[in-house]
Amino acid sequence: MQFGLGLTGLVVNLWLAFANSDSWNVDFNQYYSAGKLVGTGRLYDWDSIRPLELERNAKAVPFGRIPAFALAFKPFSAMPWPVARALWLCVGIGALAGFVYLWPVSSRVWTAVAVCWSLPATICLGLGQDSILFLFFVALGLRLLMQGHDFWAGVAFSACIAKPHLALLLPVFVIAQGKWHALLGGAAGGTVCALLSFAVEGKDWPQRLLTLARRPDFDPAADRMPNLRGLLSFLDGGIAAEVALGLVVVAAVWFICRSQPLPVGGTVVLAGGLLLSHHAYVYDALLLLPALLLPFHAPWPDPWREWLRKWAVFIATPTAYLCVLTNVSIMFVILGHIAISGYALVLIAVTVWRHPSDGKFMNIWSGRLESDPQPQAYKAEAPLNLLEC
Repeated sequence: MQFGLGLTGLVVNLWLAFANSDSWNVDFNQYYSAGKLVGTGRLYDWDSIRPLELERNAKAVPFGRIPAFALAFKPFSAMPWPVARALWLCVGIGALAGFVYLWPVSSRVWTAVAVCWSLPATICLGLGQDSILFLFFVALGLRLLMQGHDFWAGVAFSACIAKPHLALLLPVFVIAQGKWHALLGGAAGGTVCALLSFAVEGKDWPQRLLTLARRPDFDPAADRMPNLRGLLSFLDGGIAAEVALGLVVVAAVWFICRSQPLPVGGTVVLAGGLLLSHHAYVYDALLLLPALLLPFHAPWPDPWREWLRKWAVFIATPTAYLCVLTNVSIMFVILGHIAISGYALVLIAVTVWRHPSDGKFMNIWSGRLESDPQPQAYKAEAPLNLLEC
């Protein structure tokens, strides 16, 4: 059954991908071009990177990563474009497989099915986006934390610095959990990335990046973002509402990270980070994958559990994301925002409201409540079959 569901999801997403093949490779082209320019002092020069991108694609976008990312991409840029693109696609598929293997809160088979149905994952692979790597490094860091390798977990988290707007809650996560060695590892990894960036692009690269980020084509469609900014973009005073609701999200995530096991904290950190990001597009909603799995093993009573499961199944299909992307009607866009961002907000709220109050915590492998609150002490049991929930 799982194989058939996964295959169906792959077919649906491949059909959608080929129907929109004119947008393929947009982000890969900017990374490939950035790898050629890094170290020249012209990494954030629009007049330099734009012609390189247009050599292989009809659309060019400003490069919005730190120089260390472009430096890491330099080996790809030294390859012929078709070889580099094929290898980068393999890296993305491998990172998705790594997430399926590493993420600890659900059956790997059902996690793989969710990935097969994920339109954000398909868009990431088609565009060549790096959000997949963000998800992978969070999963790797979480697994290292659970195994007691806190410093190296922090180093893994620091790899998310390429998209810092999505990683705003990672420090909240490690501090709330009291993982000070992880915080030290994150600081060490971030320092290395910063030093490499200044070494290859000079001391003024942050200012040049900020100047480039002010271009209209850097942030072209705020109303299509699956975050608080997109959800509130149709209201007057959206910025004030976004800040106020964002502070509530931060407080809720802090509470959850203090009172729940590491995997639950990691799940809401990803969902909350997407909500707070202020700059994100449908492919970044890939970070909601763990949140879609949580209702199938969280020890919540009915009707919350059944309601959230149905909502999660709906979000796992392409429907809500297609609503956000559509140009048919603004009502479809609004409904898509309510479905995606609303789900993340409700999931966080329910996790706060239904947190264990009797000193018991969820065993991440069996779905049962246990007295030991230390997730890293749990031993893997038979994976939870979602159909038996």
